[in-house]
Amino acid sequence: MHHGGWMRLLSLRMPGSLLLQLLLLLFSCEIHATLERGTFVSREEYYRRINADNTNEERLYLENCAQSSDTGHCSLAIDNQIIQEWTQCSSTASETQPWWNAFLETPAYVSKVVIHTAPLPDAAMQSALNQFIIYAGGTACYRHNAAASFSSRSFPCDVFTDFIELSSDRKDAVMSLCEVEVYGKALAFQELENGAAEIALNYCSSSVDWQLNICKHAFDRNFAVFNGEHGKKCLDIPSDKSAEEAWMRAYFKESALTTMMQIHLLRRSLTARGSANHVQVVSVPGAGLHLCQLQVFGYSTLLRPKELQRCYKDNPKQPDLEQLVSLTFMSISKCHRMCKRLNKLYFGLQNGRLCYCGNKFGRYGEAKEPKACDKRCIYSKSKRCGGHYQNSVYEIIL
Repeated sequence: MHHGGWMRLLSLRMPGSLLLQLLLLLFSCEIHATLERGTFVSREEYYRRINADNTNEERLYLENCAQSSDTGHCSLAIDNQIIQEWTQCSSTASETQPWWNAFLETPAYVSKVVIHTAPLPDAAMQSALNQFIIYAGGTACYRHNAAASFSSRSFPCDVFTDFIELSSDRKDAVMSLCEVEVYGKALAFQELENGAAEIALNYCSSSVDWQLNICKHAFDRNFAVFNGEHGKKCLDIPSDKSAEEAWMRAYFKESALTTMMQIHLLRRSLTARGSANHVQVVSVPGAGLHLCQLQVFGYSTLLRPKELQRCYKDNPKQPDLEQLVSLTFMSISKCHRMCKRLNKLYFGLQNGRLCYCGNKFGRYGEAKEPKACDKRCIYSKSKRCGGHYQNSVYEIIL
């Protein structure tokens, strides 16, 4: 379909900070740039891939906080002073669904969030911290629901993000925070000194993909100017005044800092959102979505390659990894947890169900068959847990 014989190229650039932000561009059409903070949830997929020198947790620092109301200023929760007296803590008013959030100074792997609080000044007040969710980016990494209050408590997270939010569903509740500490390891990024590069897109989804997979046309690397020219197909979701907004989301092959998006489009009125693992383009309600090519530029996260996960031969009489710790209901994350508690350097999975721990491996050599460690985990069928007398060996980094 030909739309009046014209096309726009929109470039959405971000300011030169390391945080994920999108800048509003005053082009000939209206682009409202908002942000969805990115997160990567899956220790199994990512925790081993952090840089080789990222072996110890460290304090990560927060900035640019906000909260749902300002009885006690939000910055009192990130002033690096643990004074558990209500007047020295951030505090919202007594309200429905109170919240507090802040940005990390730089994107990071977050292993845990430590919260320090203080008794409320009035016994009739309800604490929001009896029932709240910790969000890292846009995903909940911990849900807390307890009748008893706490003074200081550590909550696991295990995500990649640059944004932390505490949010409660309670009514008439006060969220008071004396200090919020975040621990993990800051990420390193490639080629910061050389400028931003194009970020590889992996796969996509759209609001009509249930009907027809057409979103792939928006990053097929065909830069023909008009829909139909030289056989070029575009993502074209028709207008429907009764419908909600149309959208297309493209996912990165690796986590990244997004600095700019270029959108080759056919119509106006779009909202562009970026995150650490995807970008999203959204139309106004009922307007449809018409774009021909999407390019994203920024800095990819410097991660260890997946190839460092190797498959090694074993001998049942003298196991390569010396300590067998479990042989039932196995998953990669379960074996990791058990061997980490034993302070071992490595863990290995075998035959879909065995978990071994040890401080050295490789005495029988690496497996030669490409699929020697391709047996599915008993408890986690989508993952691979070694093979017959073959160990999938992992290094315990965090």
